[in-house]
Amino acid sequence: VWEGGVASLTCQYSVRRLGRSRVCWGRSCGTFWCRDLLLQSDENGVSERYRLSGAVLDGQMDLDILDVQRTDSGPYCCRVDIHGLFNDKKVIMNLRVVKAPVTTSPTTTTTTAGGTRQVTTGEPQLPVPHTRVPVVSLSVVLLIVFASIFLFLAFRRGVHRRAFSGGCFSEEEEPPHIIYEIRLRRPLQENVYTLD
Repeated sequence: VWEGGVASLTCQYSVRRLGRSRVCWGRSCGTFWCRDLLLQSDENGVSERYRLSGAVLDGQMDLDILDVQRTDSGPYCCRVDIHGLFNDKKVIMNLRVVKAPVTTSPTTTTTTAGGTRQVTTGEPQLPVPHTRVPVVSLSVVLLIVFASIFLFLAFRRGVHRRAFSGGCFSEEEEPPHIIYEIRLRRPLQENVYTLD
């Protein structure tokens, strides 16, 4: 998002399935509610720069940040209060604000008998984008992490099995009676023949 523009961060939940729920927006997700609270569903906020937009009654709880500054860059958390313990919906996203491009004011040049004179007319025009930031749900991230851990452990277990099944201590290579004797630490009798 360009500095000075409007950033729109998206968060939604199913009102039909969950009923109307409390929602908060903060700079991070706390243990029970948003940390560094910016705005909540009762429209209480810390600044006029933050407002809810979207079809709020349908569960569309988008946060609009007006006149975005570089200091607004960083993580944001939308938290939907779902009845029960530890089952709130959390949506965490990262906002990046970049410096707006510099534009010049239109100028008019007039030539008179005394010389050339430049007159600046109007205010500088900055493009003001209205950008929607994509939402990455915490549950998707956790699913990917757990799947990666599961695959890593499955791969490691398969390598571990192959190492012992094909290694130097394999029971398939030696006859069972020799393995038994080695385990009991008895001396082995070998059939040694001397030819004259």
